[in-house]
Amino acid sequence: MTPTRFGRSRPISTQLSHWNEVIDRRLAANRPEEAAPLIRVILKSLPRHLPTYFRFLQVIWLMRRWHEGKDWALRLLSADPGSELAWAVLARDAEAGGNLTKAQRFWTLALENAPYNRPIRQGLSRTLLRQKRPLMLTRPALATLYRMGGRWDRAIRVYSELTDEEPGRLDFQSGLLEASWHDGRTEEALHLARLLVSLNANLLLGWVVSAHIGDEDDKALARAPLEAMDPDGEYAITRFAYKNAFAVPTDISVSPQDAALLNAARREF
Repeated sequence: MTPTRFGRSRPISTQLSHWNEVIDRRLAANRPEEAAPLIRVILKSLPRHLPTYFRFLQVIWLMRRWHEGKDWALRLLSADPGSELAWAVLARDAEAGGNLTKAQRFWTLALENAPYNRPIRQGLSRTLLRQKRPLMLTRPALATLYRMGGRWDRAIRVYSELTDEEPGRLDFQSGLLEASWHDGRTEEALHLARLLVSLNANLLLGWVVSAHIGDEDDKALARAPLEAMDPDGEYAITRFAYKNAFAVPTDISVSPQDAALLNAARREF
């Protein structure tokens, strides 16, 4: 028999949803150290899987191992520049390293994308207090509130101003894309989606929009990144209320040992 990446053992097909279910239960029970090995199994099969990046950052947050989260946070931000969890992990890592200027910057970015998040507000307040500065509602935070409330036209107006002022801010561009898409501005949204994926091939929302409203070439180009980053559509539906166009129930092949790990974990709950 030809050796496989599992040695001479025949791989076993398992449902990705079963792994996610067990990991989420571990996280809900505040047992992140037990979730981490399960997460690593998924990443062996799906190294660009965004929901698993997010769950890994949740593990890191609960275990307070900020430095280990830096690389994973940057990977997630490349695909979802508005991820408040990723920005918050970077902020805590900067704080732990004594770099309060960088920590304040990251906390600000986190709060701009999640104005109601209490731990993030506390983190920013903590760093601002050392500089005797008040916590204020910024225009980026206001744009997020408009977007969260479905007030697309107002969100578009603010994001358009912000992108004109800071064209390098991918989170502003992504917010503008989301608002334009939801507001039914198809031509504008598709043009912006094409531009953004040409600048950053990892931007999930750009590919989701391209696959939904683009032509056959757009759909063909979007298939591979969407299948790599979000094959069952979990991340897109959670973040943007849309599944990606190629989302299907997903299986991963694992070693017999890893399959046994999953079965034991499922029996425990």
